[in-house]
Amino acid sequence: MTALSASVYAADPFRLAEEIDAVSASVESLHLDVMDGVFAPEYGLSARLIRDLSRRTSMPLDVHLMVARPKNSVIRFSEIGVRSIAIHLEADQDFRELTAIGRSNGVKVYAALRHTTPVAALDAELDHVDGCLLLTAPAGGGAFDQHAFDRLAQRPNGLYTVVDGRIEPEHFKRLNRFQVDMAVVGAALFIEGQAKAKAEEYSKMLGRKFSA
Repeated sequence: MTALSASVYAADPFRLAEEIDAVSASVESLHLDVMDGVFAPEYGLSARLIRDLSRRTSMPLDVHLMVARPKNSVIRFSEIGVRSIAIHLEADQDFRELTAIGRSNGVKVYAALRHTTPVAALDAELDHVDGCLLLTAPAGGGAFDQHAFDRLAQRPNGLYTVVDGRIEPEHFKRLNRFQVDMAVVGAALFIEGQAKAKAEEYSKMLGRKFSA
């Protein structure tokens, strides 16, 4: 069954602690987008915020690096002790060197792909990663990719898979059918005043139930 991860980037930044508390009992992890304004057209969560969050929560933290030159970020976040780091194959630095850094620090490393990158690009990296993250919308925001499910059908058999980008409840049944391991939900989850109820509703829809 597909697990639910909460995209912290979509939460109200002025009520961040409250928003995280509201969803924590019903989600499997916190998803943390780091963007540099180059690889993705927006700036994401800061290293300081993620460091402080790692000290204040026992929840698994999954970092998604949408940055052009991710080496320093891989070193920093793997030393912080996050659970996983998703690194884009399209980044400007040696992917296998980056995965080796993360895994040597006990962090799971996922190969991340833009929604326009052929899924076949994963084939050469299977021995160097613990899974993949497939963007289902443009990096930094945009509409859900109409070809997302076709792309899921093309991924290597048995590869741990995260989907991220404009995921809505209407997608959940098909994600379960495609045996997607984790769905990252942001805007559809952090609706003002409804985050707790939405997290409970979505976890039930996905067939999952978590408790604090």
